[in-house]
Amino acid sequence: MDPSYDLRRVRNIGIIAHIDAGKTTLTERILYYAGRIHRMGEVHEGTATMDWMDQERERGITITAAATTVRWGDHQINIVDTPGHVDFTAEVERSLRVLDGAVVLFSGVEGVESQSETVWHQADRYRVPRIAFVNKLDRVEADFLRTVEMMVERLGAVPLVLVFPWRDKDDRLLGMIDLLSLRAIRWDQGTKGTRYEYLPVPEEVAAEAAAVREGLFERLAEFSDELAAIYLEEGEIPEDKAIPVIRDLTLSLRAVPVFGGSALGNIGVQPLLDGVIRYLPSPLDVPPVRGHSPDGKEELVRHPDPDEPFSALVFKVMADPYADRLLYTRIYSGRIGEGDQVLNATSGRMVRITRLFRLHANRRERMREASAGDIVGLTATERVLTGDTLCDPEHPILLERIQFPEPVVFMAVEPRSSAEEDKLRDSLERIAQEDPTFHVREDPQTGQILVGGVGELQLEVQLRRLREEYNVPHRAGKPQVAYKTTITCPVEIEEEFTRTLAGKAQFARIVVRFEPLPRGEGFLFANEVPEEVLPKPFVEAVRKGIEEGLGSSPIGGFPVTDIKATLVDAAYHPTDSTEVAFEACGTQALWHALERDKAVILEPYVEGDIMTPREYLGEVVADLGRRRGDIRRIESRGPVEIVHVTMPLAETFGYATQLRSLTQGRASCSLRVTHYDVVPEKLAEEILKGRGYGDAQG
Repeated sequence: MDPSYDLRRVRNIGIIAHIDAGKTTLTERILYYAGRIHRMGEVHEGTATMDWMDQERERGITITAAATTVRWGDHQINIVDTPGHVDFTAEVERSLRVLDGAVVLFSGVEGVESQSETVWHQADRYRVPRIAFVNKLDRVEADFLRTVEMMVERLGAVPLVLVFPWRDKDDRLLGMIDLLSLRAIRWDQGTKGTRYEYLPVPEEVAAEAAAVREGLFERLAEFSDELAAIYLEEGEIPEDKAIPVIRDLTLSLRAVPVFGGSALGNIGVQPLLDGVIRYLPSPLDVPPVRGHSPDGKEELVRHPDPDEPFSALVFKVMADPYADRLLYTRIYSGRIGEGDQVLNATSGRMVRITRLFRLHANRRERMREASAGDIVGLTATERVLTGDTLCDPEHPILLERIQFPEPVVFMAVEPRSSAEEDKLRDSLERIAQEDPTFHVREDPQTGQILVGGVGELQLEVQLRRLREEYNVPHRAGKPQVAYKTTITCPVEIEEEFTRTLAGKAQFARIVVRFEPLPRGEGFLFANEVPEEVLPKPFVEAVRKGIEEGLGSSPIGGFPVTDIKATLVDAAYHPTDSTEVAFEACGTQALWHALERDKAVILEPYVEGDIMTPREYLGEVVADLGRRRGDIRRIESRGPVEIVHVTMPLAETFGYATQLRSLTQGRASCSLRVTHYDVVPEKLAEEILKGRGYGDAQG
């Protein structure tokens, strides 16, 4: 281990944002200024270092979270550049689970967009301290302070504005004003922004900068009595007094430092890096990771200490058709070296670490040892999956798994010939191990292979990988929505199972009350039958039988959700009753409940923003009406109209192409799945007929 390795000087950060806010461009500048690369790549040229997949370079978007490590001053920064497109939000989810801090990027032109809200709330859920960077301030239509206002309005953030744009009379961005030191910073474009100089604040921007600076001091005085006293006495707050308070507010999630500039224009990146060092946490500044013993009986804690027992979480698996699977791993405590034997606490198997790497996009540098606070890549002898815990076999701990969204879109996939079916299934399974939101299953009605995901683009990307990386040609059907079904009112079912199986009589009798739950609640089971009336193993068998029936209902074969089942009465026979009988009884009761009640079909809905030039607003709104869109509000922002809309996911297939066609390629949309709701009755009948069912009762 490097003796100079100091956890206080380590930062594990992610760069998160809405699509097209400039995350990858910003990361390229960070790598360049930190000396990690010697030529800046550009997203629009397809040369970005962190977008290393062919599809990322073609599409100009980030698809997979990439990791790298840079040094800034005497600090080590481990960076994860995450995707902005909603279809790859799982990449953000798993990255935030293991990061200590985040840089949230906003476009100064579009401001806070719908996907910005999603990633912000993901960071809230994981309690990740963050700083903000308002990008694209070199664009004439950019509005720095309006974006800051939107952070307050739409995110509930408490921004601490630390810089201010310096523009000339023609509104061109010349540099930034550092509000704490009250100095102007101008970047030398001849060196691509590598060199920069500090200057007195120019007269043309002095009044505006002073007003924003005063607002910053007033906000800091609200949080600190010491700073309030200094401000009242001196009329300003010295930089060395302000920095510790800003750091404390950031780490406690009470405020968010705000930086700005233009990544593409090479302006504002170095102050942001200084902000990462000053305000974001080291592994020592975040609470110790919590887990429990593998039997679930004891809560355990691991501190970020190289001398504690080893514990780590695998947050990403990079599958490769030919090489070992690379495991992106956050080490929380202890040390790990090549050749070490560790326990996979999730599977209960011993694993030997065969290789250890420092990561840089798709390149790897061998390491002999890594320790607490590090984010590394490793390969292992046994199969390890996303969310698995690796730990010291003598001190086992199971860390909380990462939660991922369920698939809402499915697509049938067929091999070109039956001889290729095994290779197709195997390759799909490898991709599914890498991407936890990509599911592979068999349609119970048709026997077809179905792949599912959170969006059309995700399925398109993964199936193209299947062709190009895994060399498996195939045919794919049209995308289909993942419908669900539920009941609408309480219903009580008495069910009896009397049958002879393999020459043995089987008996079970139950009474179950089924009730609808609010949307998104899933399934609940309750028991009101005393143990002397029905032994616990039989109660458990009833629950298991109902749960198994949830997977495929008599209503179109759709899974059942948002339902509570309460066992209210039961009877058993001392010799003829078995768990198998009660399990079958539970499944039958659920199916009869769905058939007796007027069950409804549920479909996923999306919410989000459509940004269109004003002259096309009429065509966009009319088209949304045809797609069952519910327009919540329309907001004007310069020459652009932003339509906030909710509509069924089924109506969005092919929508991006249609929107470009309606607006000559000038409009864009960002939509995310938010909830399920009832399908209109007539449409439900059509859906069922299309699946070979006569009516809603199956």
